[in-house]
Amino acid sequence: MFTHRSAYWVLFLITLSLLLPNDVQAQATADDDEEQRRRILELGLGAPGSGSSSPDKQANPEEPMTPMLTEREKVAHVLNRMAFGPRPGQVDQVLEMGLESWMRSQLDPASIDNPYIDQIMQSEYSTVGMSNGDLFRKYRPPYTPYKNKPPTKKELEKRREEQRERRRLEGIVKNELRGSVYHRAIYSERQFEEVIVAFWREHFSIDQGKDDVAYLANNWEEEVLRKYAFGKFEHMLLASARHPAMLVYLDNIISQKPLTEREVKMLERYEDREYKPRSVLALQRHRGLNENYARELMELHTLGVDREYTQRDVTELARVLTGWSAGWADGSGNEKMKDGEKKSSDYTFRFKPDFHDTRNKYLLGRSLRGGGEDQGITVIRGLAKHRYTADYISRKLCAYLLRDEPSEALVKHVAGVYRKTGGDLPKVYEAIIFSDDFFYRQNHRVKFKTPFEYVVSSLRVTGAEVSNFNGIDRALNLMGQPTYRCPDPTGWYDSAESWLDPGVLVYRWTFALDLASNRLDGVRVPEAMLANLPAKELKAKLEKQVVPAGLSERTSTIIDNTLGNRVGASEMLGVILGSPDFQQQ
Repeated sequence: MFTHRSAYWVLFLITLSLLLPNDVQAQATADDDEEQRRRILELGLGAPGSGSSSPDKQANPEEPMTPMLTEREKVAHVLNRMAFGPRPGQVDQVLEMGLESWMRSQLDPASIDNPYIDQIMQSEYSTVGMSNGDLFRKYRPPYTPYKNKPPTKKELEKRREEQRERRRLEGIVKNELRGSVYHRAIYSERQFEEVIVAFWREHFSIDQGKDDVAYLANNWEEEVLRKYAFGKFEHMLLASARHPAMLVYLDNIISQKPLTEREVKMLERYEDREYKPRSVLALQRHRGLNENYARELMELHTLGVDREYTQRDVTELARVLTGWSAGWADGSGNEKMKDGEKKSSDYTFRFKPDFHDTRNKYLLGRSLRGGGEDQGITVIRGLAKHRYTADYISRKLCAYLLRDEPSEALVKHVAGVYRKTGGDLPKVYEAIIFSDDFFYRQNHRVKFKTPFEYVVSSLRVTGAEVSNFNGIDRALNLMGQPTYRCPDPTGWYDSAESWLDPGVLVYRWTFALDLASNRLDGVRVPEAMLANLPAKELKAKLEKQVVPAGLSERTSTIIDNTLGNRVGASEMLGVILGSPDFQQQ
């Protein structure tokens, strides 16, 4: 009888056959014990390449590009790069529509009707469209102040109840954001928009678990990422710099101008005195300069790592951005935000002159006189237009949409388009997907899906019906890519080497087999997908739908030799979904 344990072993053999030398394969096949499996896995499972090229080898435009991709392979390729994989029957639909027509329509997402997503966002994910102020008012109710000092037992119990309610409401806000991300990625007709927003979600990474980002991230998704993903990079960068979610996440909300020498000496003078004037007490509460956001703004958001700037430049940029903070729009400060008493004001970007450093600065080889909010805006716009930013953003997008190590010729071309158009992002995307490189066979099926891409593409290709996202969320946690919960401002990486951990691959196999056998919480694969047929017909049917470009010869042979006639539709589907062929894109 075929079991999940048997399926694990088949998937192990399929993966192994593509990745390890023949003598090791033979040894593994001959000895089916747990210790042997452990030893094989410890050898490391490299990127599941298609056999025609290696994911870590840069495609060379000078190499012959034959044989060319077939039309069906081209469509499958595009649907794995400009979408999170095809939906059932979509390959044939795109062939009928015309591949270029489909690609160009996706470059203009606003032109594509999306009624189901529009309706579901209003009915199921209303918090994603709310203002920050409304989110605070509705989902972070105020605590009842204590009347007694110390508080009575009854007051303490009431506070505990209020804390539990706050956690419940905060959970709603967090879950709705993640659910909206999954729902859109799986079902949106504007697939390229979802692919691109996923890119910027990691580029401008924030973490729901950091302070008030739990409430601010919902508005961030709409007002920064989705609003500007098909605009100019300069506008998205400035919007990110002025959004409370980023200011809170990277601590710029508390960054203040450094103390002057006179103020430092005053603190030292009163350090051991019992009585301190109010001015000294105020200086003691001074939080000082925080460089977190300035560093990530240059290193992660614009110029890239090691691009001729120094620690002094980081400090100077942090000084430029002092006073870039957040608060209630009516100027009442942070106190009211914390107890939720404001009735109509919004919680938004605020420039705080008292925090701002107005002294002259020297940044990236240029003298900056004075200060002010406009100085920060000018600097951010300058960073967006910098030649290093053009190269960095273009290289990241080429790696994301094409291959982990794109050709230098393509990166140079795309960076030129970035500079010529002033960072017009649709023009940059177009330069990549309509380049000659995009359809080179050397760039076909050489990227390895991230956990998010793998899970979403599995749900799309099977036509799965999702009633809740609990199982999906748990699966992504196990695979190591929880949505909006990256602990580092780098965001989750896109390259194959970041996800090729043998232990984590087991969670992918578990997900594939659970999905195919309808054991995944909140998810059901349609019965038509699981209809049993004779083994040869079943394999052909599932291969055409799940891997439109076809299974590799090795994978196909192992499935035939190990599964034979002993397997039903759900097991066959699970094995194909868990195979390296499906995990490629």
